[in-house]
Amino acid sequence: MRSKTMPLATVQFASRPKNPAANLERISGMVAEAHARGARLIVFPELASTGYIEDIDLHALAEDEQGTTVQTLNSLSRRYGVYLAAGFVEWYHGDVYNSMAFCTPQGHVSIYRKRHLIFWEHFYFRHGQKPLIVQTEFGRIGFAICADMMYRHVWAEYRGQIDLAVIAAAWPRRTPQTALRVGWMLDPSWSLAGELPARIAADLKIGVVFSNQCGPCEVRIPHLGPATPAAFAARSGIYDFDGGRITPENDREGVSIASVSVAEEQLSCVTLSA
Repeated sequence: MRSKTMPLATVQFASRPKNPAANLERISGMVAEAHARGARLIVFPELASTGYIEDIDLHALAEDEQGTTVQTLNSLSRRYGVYLAAGFVEWYHGDVYNSMAFCTPQGHVSIYRKRHLIFWEHFYFRHGQKPLIVQTEFGRIGFAICADMMYRHVWAEYRGQIDLAVIAAAWPRRTPQTALRVGWMLDPSWSLAGELPARIAADLKIGVVFSNQCGPCEVRIPHLGPATPAAFAARSGIYDFDGGRITPENDREGVSIASVSVAEEQLSCVTLSA
C-alpha cells in the first residue's frame, strides 16, 4: 500500500553567474515561499549558489562545509523546519568538486559529489566517488547530479535502497544562436531532461524530484574558441513512483509543489538523520 505523505518542492532557478551573495539571497526567499506553500523538502539545481559556468573562476568561489553557502542552507533548513538540497562549488581535501549539500531540520549536513563529469567538466572539477543515501522521516533519499542520471550503475546501486531520488541539474539545450560545433552535442538534451527522471521513477518505483536551471547560458569548449550562446533546458519536475509527472512544466523560474507516494512499510522503519 502507498500513501501520499511527502510534500516536496522543486525550484527551477536561474542562477546569477559568479554571484553567490545574490543567489543565496534569492534562495532564501524561495525557501520561504516553498515552506509557506507546505513543502517539507525543497530542491534547488546544480551549482545554484554560483551559477553553472565553464570558467576557472569557479575555483575562487569554492567553499568547504563551513563556508557561507552551506552554513546559509543549514540555517534556512533549521529555521523553516525543512529538508533542503542545493548545488555549490566545494573545496574538499585539496580538490574542487561539483557538489550538492543536503541539510536537515536537525542541523545535519550531508554532501554528495558529482560522480560523472561530462565533456569538459574534467577541466574544472574532480569527480566524486560514492553514492549518498540519507534516512529521513519520509524515507530513504538518494542523490545524483545532472549527468549522473544517465548511468545505469548509479541507479543499480540505489535500487531497493531508496524511496526518493533528488536530482539537481544544469542540463543545457541549444538555441538558434548556438554554434554548430556545440549545437550537435546539445540536440538531444531538451528531451532527455524530461525523460530520464520519469524513467528512473518508473524503473525503481520511487518518487523523483528533478530541479534544473533555466534561462540563458554559454557553452565553452576549452581551447576551441569563444563561448557560444545556449540555454538551460528547464523541465524541472516531481515524478510519482509510476513515472508520471505531477507538476506542470514551463520555462520560467519558480517553485512547484507536489506530494509523492511512499511505501507505508518504509515510513514505519526509518530514522531521522543524526
